[in-house]
Formats: sequence, structure tokens, C-alpha cells
Amino acid sequence: MQRRFALWIAPWAALAALAPAAASAGSPAAAPTPEQQATAETDRTNLREFETRRRIAATHPNELYRLYGAEAAGKGEWRAAADQFRRAARYADKYSQHRLSLIYWHGLGQPADRALAYAWADLAAERRYPQFLLLREKMWLELSEAERERALREGRALYDQYGDAAAKPRFERALARARAQVTGSRTGTSVDRVQVSAPLGGGSLFDGGDSIDLRPMYAQWRLDAHRYWAVEDAIWQSAGSVDVGLPETLNGTP
Repeated sequence: MQRRFALWIAPWAALAALAPAAASAGSPAAAPTPEQQATAETDRTNLREFETRRRIAATHPNELYRLYGAEAAGKGEWRAAADQFRRAARYADKYSQHRLSLIYWHGLGQPADRALAYAWADLAAERRYPQFLLLREKMWLELSEAERERALREGRALYDQYGDAAAKPRFERALARARAQVTGSRTGTSVDRVQVSAPLGGGSLFDGGDSIDLRPMYAQWRLDAHRYWAVEDAIWQSAGSVDVGLPETLNGTP
């Protein structure tokens, strides 16, 4: 049950496009655009999918801001996407830190900054998830000596605010506030065993016609920070089949 809930919430994050978009069948291979390099296929969702994720993420600011960032990226609103991923990054969200590295590398919504992109990639790789480590090392090989020196300076400042030492306690405080708002059963029934739902787009809470099952939102492991990080680590450590594409050159400059 724990694994099912984890993958129901996280596949759009854990398996999002770390590789270049492939050329369509039968057409000549074309270099992916910067937007394709930085956009995940799952950034684009229908209303029901988005609303389901939004409500389940309500107790977890990292997931909520990550969702808003993905939505903005799917619309090509890169400055807004960067703002939302940065908010998620404050709550130790490594995937959002990875997305910021791609946005800065490709110069989407702001001028390209490869040194800052590497600093975000290094931060995303803090827990040594294989995909993020590989991308970080590929970026490092592309940097000039001057860019490497500045990347290290940028990285120290980012770690002070977004590294796990600062960001995990921030997340834990937010989760504690959310946990305090969860109401259990007066008869001792576990919330995991009851139907918790909300209407989608109007209607009665009790009609059951078009509702969202919110039980994953109250799963006990999601309300325990240590268990939450353990599940996230297991997902990322096991996602070994995801390919990471080489960073593209910018404006013809290697």
C-alpha cells in the first residue's frame, strides 16, 4: 500500500524528461530545442489530473509548488515555472532543483547562466540520486574554468538556503502544521481505511458522481517526515532506467 501511494503521487516527478525529446517516427533526426530539453512530457495534464494532484499536495508545499512549476513549464511560461520550482526547492525538493538547473542551462525565461545551472544541478545531486549525479557531471565537463569557479561560489550561497540542512527542517515545520490539521476518527478508525473525497468542479460532497479520492493525502507515511524522505529516496534510487541527455551547446558555443 505504501508503494502504491508513493508512485501514484510521484511518477510525473520521478520519471520526468531527463532525456532529449525524440524525433517523430519517419522524420529526420533534429536537434531538440531548449524548451524540449527542459520540458517533461508529464508537465501537460488535464484538469482532473491537475486538480487531483493539487488537492493531494495541499499538505506538502514542495509537491504543491512543484506542481505549479510543472504546469507553468507545460504552458511555456518559464519565468513563472522558475519561480514555482524555486519555492518548491526551499522545501528540499530535489526534482525542482533539477528543473531549475535545466531552465538556467538553456536560458528559458531569463538569460542562460551555465555556472548557476551547475550550482542548482549540484544541489539536486546532494542526496546522490544517480540521475542527478550523472547530469551534474555532464554539465561540469561543459563548463569553462571561469564558469567552474563561479559555479562553486554560487553553489555555496544556494546550499545555505536550499541545502538539506536548511530546507528539510523548513519542510518538517510545514508538515507539522499540516499534520496538526488532520482530524482522526472519534471511534478510533484509521483514516487510511475510510473514504476521503472531495467534489471536482462543483456538485455535492456526498453524490459520488465526480469526486477525487483523497486517502493518499492522509496516508500515515506522508505525514511523517522521516518516512516521507525514505520513500522518496527509494523511488529515486530505484529509477535506474531513466536516461540523462547531454547538455546542448548554447548559441553555438561549446
